[in-house]
Amino acid sequence: MHLDPEIGEVEARIVHRRHHLTRVAKESGERAVHALASPGVLAGAAVLGFLVGGGAVRRHRDSGDARSGRRKNDPASRSVKRTGVIGALLTGGMWLVRARFGSAAGLAHYLMDRSAQLRRPGATAGRPSYR
Repeated sequence: MHLDPEIGEVEARIVHRRHHLTRVAKESGERAVHALASPGVLAGAAVLGFLVGGGAVRRHRDSGDARSGRRKNDPASRSVKRTGVIGALLTGGMWLVRARFGSAAGLAHYLMDRSAQLRRPGATAGRPSYR
């Protein structure tokens, strides 16, 4: 059975448009990921998160009892504050690691590749390319 030439042209245009649409969608997704994973956007999101978190946690005390709660020079209070800050910094650090390497395992692969390159210039391990 032989198809009409017009039908063949229409089918070829449909295939071409489908491939073009797939390519454009993939490129748009990659551009969006690169824009959202840029250091400026990540730093801005971290700052915004700290500001929102600080505003949500801050409480107004009654002026009647100024000594209620923990004292400022209490060692336990300082330890709790340090733990909170360190936890927030580690969370932000892991967010940056995931944005750059995909996961902690991706960071480990990257570090192993780098150490292999430092030991033997020109040597690469299993996964040589990273964003």
